[in-house]
Amino acid sequence: MTQLRFAILCPLLSILATASCGSPTEGDGLGGSPAGGSPPIAGGAAGGAGGGISAGGTSPGGSAAGGAGGSGGSSGSVGSAGAAGTSAGGAAGSGGGGGANAAGSSTGGVAGANAGGTGGSGGTGSGEPVFHLFMLMGQSNMVGVAKAEASDKNTDERLKVWGGCNQKAGQWNTATPPLSDCPGGSGINLSTSVDPGIWFAKTLLKKLPPGDTIGLIGTAESGEKIETFITGGKYHQAIMNKIAAVKTAKNARFEGVIFHQGESNNNQGTWPALVKQLYSEVKAGFGVSYDVPFILGELPAGGCCSIHNALVHQAAMQLPMGSYVSQDGTKVMDEYHFDHASVILMGTRYGDKMLEALKW
Repeated sequence: MTQLRFAILCPLLSILATASCGSPTEGDGLGGSPAGGSPPIAGGAAGGAGGGISAGGTSPGGSAAGGAGGSGGSSGSVGSAGAAGTSAGGAAGSGGGGGANAAGSSTGGVAGANAGGTGGSGGTGSGEPVFHLFMLMGQSNMVGVAKAEASDKNTDERLKVWGGCNQKAGQWNTATPPLSDCPGGSGINLSTSVDPGIWFAKTLLKKLPPGDTIGLIGTAESGEKIETFITGGKYHQAIMNKIAAVKTAKNARFEGVIFHQGESNNNQGTWPALVKQLYSEVKAGFGVSYDVPFILGELPAGGCCSIHNALVHQAAMQLPMGSYVSQDGTKVMDEYHFDHASVILMGTRYGDKMLEALKW
């Protein structure tokens, strides 16, 4: 008789007061189901946050209360809704939060399968597009020397450049090469050249979250040592002025740097430390505490200065998110500079490496 009363009353109490029968144990978050007269199992943990930059979170519901939906990634993906609880009184998890460029899940969790379940709340997200800012730094192989061809041009309005050669200074323009100011420190006429930065940006476009924009800031100068870019150097203040001008753009986020330099500092042992200083000063200019990818490029094997590549590798290793792209398979048009096909190859490699680092 006692067992019969227990079997009748306990589920009713669970519905009315969300009380459990027996001694509930912790669930594993994978949606186990109670059997017969066994006690309900506690709900699983909330879902994890969205992975990396764009992946939405996931969250299977527990056996009782459903897990909360995972938060969306920081750009372009919604979190998933919480799964329903399966026990009496089990409330569904709330919907996941949206990423920076996506609204949250609007439905929230599904109602509990048994009596007492309630629907989860909808997720939240800013829904605002992001303006991703990238610095293009270095000397002539970042400025670009090979003559531009029709395929190098860009008309996609999602690619912007601050100033740029042959364009209006002090404003955002549709990005088309050359992207750094001309004519360049060495006096080379660069007004018709192509740089790796445009192919870097075209590569990023393939994975750019919907509604977002890419902003390129070209500061490369031909024939210049790295010392000219850091504190005390003749281009340092101009670089800082550009950073100050662009960082206030709506929804701007500083994302990273691509850097091709070293011919003028060939095999200089202090160069890696100067690269680290440049990285720190650029971050300080943007006023950010988080680390960003800083991607260096190897110097061409067929040119003057391939011995410097050991220092390129060393510099990349000492930075929090440092890496480098290989010059393998490239050709030079003179003692220093990549030919047109190699400019495209290096730019694409920069883009692929940045996508890998940002996890777009």
